[in-house]
Amino acid sequence: MADQGGVILFLVISVIALWGIVIGLSAVHIAEYLKKRVRIRAVVLDSQGGIRDEYELGKQRELLIGKSTPANLVNIDFSASAYAGSIEEEHASLIRYGPYWYVCARAGNGMVGLRQKGGDTVYKLRRDIPYRIQCGDIIYISYEKIIIQ
Repeated sequence: MADQGGVILFLVISVIALWGIVIGLSAVHIAEYLKKRVRIRAVVLDSQGGIRDEYELGKQRELLIGKSTPANLVNIDFSASAYAGSIEEEHASLIRYGPYWYVCARAGNGMVGLRQKGGDTVYKLRRDIPYRIQCGDIIYISYEKIIIQ
């Protein structure tokens, strides 16, 4: 009888431990899932540093940046910008590959830049090469700023 009580106690402790492991792994899985669902936004700043427009990147595949025309609509429009003369119709695009976002310069004038979060250097982007972006990065479209949040 004493052996039977020990076996039952062992089984109860084992089941409790197993449930603890299952709950712990579930919590880790849920936390990872929620991290992937963080909403990323492209925030366009005005000349005083205030927010002029916000665009949620969400599940979209691509957002075109430039100037809208009747024949070509863009997602992030700088037609009314003070710097519109130096912004092309299809100046750049934000592209999602899997869980990551990239900026790709389309302009031939070389006026697309990227400053990574915490950095001081603004890198001039080469045309048609995607550069990975993250929250806190700043994209320069001519002299306009888009912050990734």
